[in-house]
Amino acid sequence: MDEKTYSRLEIVVGYANRIAQTRARAQSRDGFLADYDLQYSVAHSISQIAETLTQVLQATPELSSALLELVPYRDIRRMRDKIQHHYGTIDPDIVWDISGQNIPKLKAAIEQLLADSK
Repeated sequence: MDEKTYSRLEIVVGYANRIAQTRARAQSRDGFLADYDLQYSVAHSISQIAETLTQVLQATPELSSALLELVPYRDIRRMRDKIQHHYGTIDPDIVWDISGQNIPKLKAAIEQLLADSK
């Protein structure tokens, strides 16, 4: 894996960490649902993860199959499209669930990919 791809994957991990920190500030689903700024922060981070993964896949096609096995990229990309083009229709409950279930799995998969590339 080249240095630029490695760096982009580290960016994904950084956004996943920010999501975890934002969820911790919310303290609970109710706290998250009551705070638009927290919802926006997590949704934006999910969108940035999708954009960065798109850049990785475009720049490193040979990594595509390995990455797609580890990461639900298509689901992430659909969420990104919804966030970018139809924000008013985003269900904060779904964002909460994705950020608590899918993003930690994504982070672990990317961290493993990074560790394997050393």
